[in-house]
Amino acid sequence: MAESDDKKLEKKTRMAAIDIVTSLVIMAVSVIVIYWSLQMPWERWARAPGLVPVLFGGTMFIMGLALMVSALRSRGLPTLSRTLSEFSFRKFFGDARTKRSVWIILLVSIYLLVLTGRVPFEIAGFLFLFGTFTVFWRKGGWLKITLVSLLVPLVFSALFRLLFKILLPGDSIFDWFL
Repeated sequence: MAESDDKKLEKKTRMAAIDIVTSLVIMAVSVIVIYWSLQMPWERWARAPGLVPVLFGGTMFIMGLALMVSALRSRGLPTLSRTLSEFSFRKFFGDARTKRSVWIILLVSIYLLVLTGRVPFEIAGFLFLFGTFTVFWRKGGWLKITLVSLLVPLVFSALFRLLFKILLPGDSIFDWFL
């Protein structure tokens, strides 16, 4: 019985160490959101476009701070310190989960920062899905990956653009034909 209690405690302190890192990321993102929100015009605070993002960023910061306090109380700092002292770049970047995480961050970044708004929605969606499926869904086969990557953005765009009359980010290839 004592052994399972030790495992539970170890798992809890490992999670607390992860929560410290997560809370730092959440607080950093919230500060960026608040900073960008304060750059918007603030003639009257009640109608300022940055009001909701400031409130959102402030709430995020408070939640990140609460997570940090909880993690520190759960002895996450010593565990984090020990984990960082044993850290190996070779082992970290050799891990399959790390590689997959880096791939999805890269693909989402390319989609959001390079493709969205610069190329038609359907083309951006196809490129994103094709890249994602190529990395994560190899069992599907090239034909299936290509068809799904092509059909999903086309159907999605047709439904939203033509049926619901909702604009999507960037132009649409349907605008070329209508």
